[in-house]
This record gives sequence, structure tokens and C-alpha cells, in this order.
Amino acid sequence: MTHDTQHPDDGAATGKTPPRPGLPLVTVIVVNYNYGRFLEEAVESVFGQTYANIECIVVDNASVDDSSTVLAALTARHPTLILINRDENGGQTAASLDGLNAAKGHYIIFLDADDYLLPLCVETHIYAHLSLRPHAGLTSVDMLQIADREIVLATGEEANRFVKSGRGHKPRLVRPYTATPGWPSAAVKDRFVDKIHYSPPLSTRWIWSPTSGLCYRRDALLHFSDNARLAKLRTCTDMYFAISCGALCGGAVIDEPLFAYRLHGGNSLTARAQLDRTLSYSLGSRGDSNELAQLFIVDHLVDHAARFAPNGALRANLAGLLLRLDRRDPNPVLPGWARRSRAAQAIVRHYASFAALYGAWAARFILICFAKSLRSPESLADSLPEET
Repeated sequence: MTHDTQHPDDGAATGKTPPRPGLPLVTVIVVNYNYGRFLEEAVESVFGQTYANIECIVVDNASVDDSSTVLAALTARHPTLILINRDENGGQTAASLDGLNAAKGHYIIFLDADDYLLPLCVETHIYAHLSLRPHAGLTSVDMLQIADREIVLATGEEANRFVKSGRGHKPRLVRPYTATPGWPSAAVKDRFVDKIHYSPPLSTRWIWSPTSGLCYRRDALLHFSDNARLAKLRTCTDMYFAISCGALCGGAVIDEPLFAYRLHGGNSLTARAQLDRTLSYSLGSRGDSNELAQLFIVDHLVDHAARFAPNGALRANLAGLLLRLDRRDPNPVLPGWARRSRAAQAIVRHYASFAALYGAWAARFILICFAKSLRSPESLADSLPEET
């Protein structure tokens, strides 16, 4: 018996050429507050990319400088630019979420308005995503640290340390994607395959560049963007999304500086160029919400445990995630067991649904491991103040 393997709708059967799939749409979301003096360079760097399929959204966070004048000129020059004007400055995270809700791209880059992208940045991110065998949640390129329009450094400290360790080089990690004729450009194809370093799921160490160097899978972001607590996170949005997406799905560092991080005295977490064995910002300063961001990740994983753990293997993975991500809670009004473990706190608050997902014995064992207490879940819950 013979079988005709050709479907009637195949191009060969009809004489028509099947449509060629296009490269993915990338949405670049520029978040601006009172950076009118930098805004034009940021937006023009998006429109100056070697990658063509880009959507650009600017979210203005109720600026009171000349940003509106700059934006009027930019929208006249670039009719496809999408502008979102917020009525009040709700912080970096709220503006980023507004942009994400309006975005159509499969890939998302959040660009701070005081930074700018180098021309190969987006093309390189997408080349890495399409060439990686693991389906990573994000990629991160290195940065130029620029002060007064001069390059002070051409690397970032965290990515540098990770690349030097050699842990990110894996055999058969990359299968270069070149199926689309003429893409990627020779400038990307010939330079970057050996510069991709992989960080697997369950990795929770910060190895990433700041906001503007990160390119996320949109569906990875959506796993974490519906956290109601994000209204309280005004800064450190990159910490929240990069740690969560990287820990859940893995990510990759691209060892090439492809965006400019501008040092101008107003940067909360990099007030000056990085220098060995020194801090480039003040711990606990007004813009330092890194600890809060990480506590919110733990809360969100437990709040939505059924999302992250729909089967046995992923239930084990979620327990591992919580173990790796768990942190002390500095709130002095909490009982000792709750200060020791944010995960224990979250599990106690959602114990009924957590036990329904894991089963009574497994849930009890997990809680004991985190709380370091043999008290019943009901007793622990009675000792907690109401969540604010």
C-alpha cells in the first residue's frame, strides 16, 4: 500500500508558494519621567535598529519638564510611535505595565528614557532567542557605561562575573537560526554565536544588565505581571521581572555591549561607573526596592501555585523555586518564623489551596521546612497580622 503524503493545500499541489513566516514583532517600551533632555536619543535609537519589525511605545509618567514638546516632535517624525500619557507618576513599574498591556510584540524590551540602544541590539537579542535550544525567558546584552558622552566602561559587573566563571557555556546550546534569507545580518551572524552564555531555570543570582539591556519573551512576563502587589513597587522593575522570568524559564547573557547606560547623577542604583570592590549606589536609598521586588516574587508564586504547578514534576519545580527564592522579611511586627521565611508566610496565608494542590502530607512537610516550626498551620496563621 502506498500513501500520498502531499496535502491538497501544499504549495506543490496547488502551484502556489507557501507564505514565508516573518520574524517576530518586538515591542520596545520607553518609560519616561522628566527625561526630556535624553528622550529624543532614546526613541531615535529604537527607530535606528537594524531589525525592522519593531513597535515603539513611549509611556510618559506625567512629566513636568519639556518631555511633551519632545514627544510632539517625535510623533510627527514617526507616525507609528504609540504614546501613552499617564495622569500621575505611579513609578517605573506602573508605567512599564501600561506599556506591556498595550504591546503586541512576542518580545518586549523596556528602555529607560535616559539610555539608548546601539544599532545591533534588537537584532542580536532575537537572533539569540531564535538560536537557543532552551526556550529562555529573557536575554541580556552587556552595556557601555557612559558619562558626559564618554565611555567609562564597556562591561557590566554582574554579567562580567558570570561570563568569566565559564558556567554559561553548554555543549549544543545554540543552533544558529539562518533560515530567513539575508537574516541575520553578517555583522550579527559572524560575531555572536560564541558569546551566548546560558543560565538554566532555578538560577536566582543577579547576572543581568539593568532594564534597557533585557529582552523578554512576552509570555514569560505575563506569568508575573498580574501581581497585585506591583502597585507598591515604584522602582527595581528589572529586578522583579528578570529574577522571576530567569528563575522560572532560564535566560542567556550575550557578551557584547549593545546599549548605553547613561550616568548622570540621577540614577538610583548606579550613581557612578562600577569599580571593583566598591558600591556604585547607596544601600537602602530611596530608589532601592530590590528586596521588596524579591519578596513580591515569592508571594506571587504561592498566590498562583496552581498556575506554576499543574502536574507532579512542576509541583516539585515550584517547591525548588520557593526554596531558591525565599528571603527573610524585615518587617519587625512579624513573629520570628515569618521573619525567617517569606515563603512560609505566603504558604500559611494560602494554606487551604496549597494543601489541595500538594496534598496534606506534602504541604505540611513543605511548610515545616520553611517555617522551621512544628506548630499547626492554623496556629501559625493566628500569629500573623493582616496583610497590607
